[in-house]
Amino acid sequence: MTTHKETNSVKTLGNYPFDWSGLEDFSYPQDQAGVPKVDMGKNYGLQYNPITISQFGLFCLQKYAITGKRDTLQQALACANWLIGNFKNWRRDIGAWVYPFDLDYYGPKAPWISGMAQGQGISLLLRVHQQKQDERIPEITRRAFQAFLFAVEDGGVLEHFADGTPIFEEFTTTPPSRVLNGHIFALLGIYDYANFWNDAAAQSLFDSATAGLTQNLQLYDTGYWNLYDLHSSRRLASPMYMIVHIRLLRILAGLTGQSEFSALADKWLGYRQSLICRGRWFTKKMFEKLWSRH
Repeated sequence: MTTHKETNSVKTLGNYPFDWSGLEDFSYPQDQAGVPKVDMGKNYGLQYNPITISQFGLFCLQKYAITGKRDTLQQALACANWLIGNFKNWRRDIGAWVYPFDLDYYGPKAPWISGMAQGQGISLLLRVHQQKQDERIPEITRRAFQAFLFAVEDGGVLEHFADGTPIFEEFTTTPPSRVLNGHIFALLGIYDYANFWNDAAAQSLFDSATAGLTQNLQLYDTGYWNLYDLHSSRRLASPMYMIVHIRLLRILAGLTGQSEFSALADKWLGYRQSLICRGRWFTKKMFEKLWSRH
């Protein structure tokens, strides 16, 4: 079993690369510690969502890097403390942020874990560790990373495209949904883990997953828009999630040097800016809503 200790091989991570501007203002209710809670509907009410908590913490660290205001750092630390305090034993050697509520659309039943939550939790905790070293974080991130090594049916978050290349599930369900943004956010967590700990196995996993993604991105392209996932419903992404996809692809292009990511980002931006493509998206969405009522 590999364990991580503070050595000279540890690298410094820069600001989290995703830009939330124009997409998310994080105007959620907060508990007394400043940790956001999300309204999950009439059945569950306000709940802690590890993805939202991790994203808010990363957003606060971005703000802190720009402004130097200590209150934003304290908000990030509050989110990290929640992640540390709510990290659970899962299966095998996996530790995870476990969801205690069901999700109706994709159908995961509590308890379940998310590759996106694992990745973004790692990304936040490693950056907080740079600000204020916490002896618990190395082991937590090591065990959180284990989820990427095991298939969904074995307690992990690993699935595959039809060609056998890996994809990490935001929603660990059978059959798989293969949500695009969830997979890429998970990849960013793997990248951070590999670079922070100088972990060759994690870097190899990132490299194989990104190379495989270039071979499968066309599955998300409809010829006029892109799909949110590869769920059987073939649900189109919203215009907002088109921006999310485009920004994520540009990040991967920068991290990997693979031009396929930036080329597709440009193509999808063209779809989003086209009145014809937007009209086709609107028509399809209207059919989706009508169909869902029957």
